[in-house]
Amino acid sequence: MSGGALLELVGISKSFGANQVLADVHFTVGHGEFLTLLGPSGCGKTTSLRIIAGFEEPDQGRVLLRGDDVTILPPYRRDVHTVFQHYALFPHYNVFDNVAFGLRLRRLPPDEIRGRVTEALSLVRLSGFESRRTTELSGGQMQRIALARALVGRPALLLLDEPLGALDLKLRRGMQLELKAIQRRLKIAFVYVTHDQDEAMAMSDRIVVFQHGRVEQIGTPEEIYRRPKTSFVADFMGSANILSGRLTQVREGCVRVRLEDEVDVEFPYAEPLPVAEGEELCVAIRPERISVRYESELALVGDCVQIPARLTDTVYLGDETQLFISPFPKSGKTLLAASMDVRHQAERQKDAPIWADIRWQDILLLEPPGRA
Repeated sequence: MSGGALLELVGISKSFGANQVLADVHFTVGHGEFLTLLGPSGCGKTTSLRIIAGFEEPDQGRVLLRGDDVTILPPYRRDVHTVFQHYALFPHYNVFDNVAFGLRLRRLPPDEIRGRVTEALSLVRLSGFESRRTTELSGGQMQRIALARALVGRPALLLLDEPLGALDLKLRRGMQLELKAIQRRLKIAFVYVTHDQDEAMAMSDRIVVFQHGRVEQIGTPEEIYRRPKTSFVADFMGSANILSGRLTQVREGCVRVRLEDEVDVEFPYAEPLPVAEGEELCVAIRPERISVRYESELALVGDCVQIPARLTDTVYLGDETQLFISPFPKSGKTLLAASMDVRHQAERQKDAPIWADIRWQDILLLEPPGRA
């Protein structure tokens, strides 16, 4: 077992008929860790969660919980509970009976059941709701009851399958903070499934990014955002300008890259190179890492690549302005820049000649899509 991890998935593969939904998936979950499985619909994250819970059995691979192989054990024999997106509450039970349901199946003493239910409802800030019917609750309250029902059994691991997906945006953001606070207080490991990048960034200790049934990258939110390993991860995790290019020269810690429209840029690069000299690659640049200035203005940053461009459009968003710039007139490729400086918004003129300044350390060189 790797590093005393609480949970470990080892070489998990799963197919439904001719459709392979997971292919050789490996990852671990540490004690007290908040781990998020992130990716677009159909990427395999929910199937991974169901295999951990015991609702699905993998075709290959093992599920280890505290070092024990639980791959073929049924859900009720695993120290794991699950919270679903649609809550799965019993409408004919009141709140107390919903939360107490699993404890009664285990035939715990009535006094212990009452104490645990009271504690769980206090944890989710619903003390006094014991006699309410679930049909009388709001969406956010139902989500909390589902969480209390899962936590009342005191599992070693809690699985959450897009539990906030049915809530409106404002309520969802509030519940994100509450879930993370509860997880930190209880020190229970959470495995959380979502397709929402912002949600994953806000809540996770680490993120597992899935695509087409495979793990693209595992890391902290900062690692995933600042140092994506593939063009998919760079584009999926927030906004990114993805350019095609070719690594034309490597020498003494510097690289030369030919971008679209045969624009050559040369800069120091300390990270491992994803391709060999002469091969095609992708270049990723975050919008907020592009400094836009008029030709008459001095460069805003030193140690940067300076590319001439034209300003094609602006979008005012209150706390920032999105700038659309065209440094590649032949291909028509447009870059997005995000500026927090809105003082000169009135002066922005379409088709104005500008410079795009990009610091060397903010240029990411990645493998092209489809490369094994």
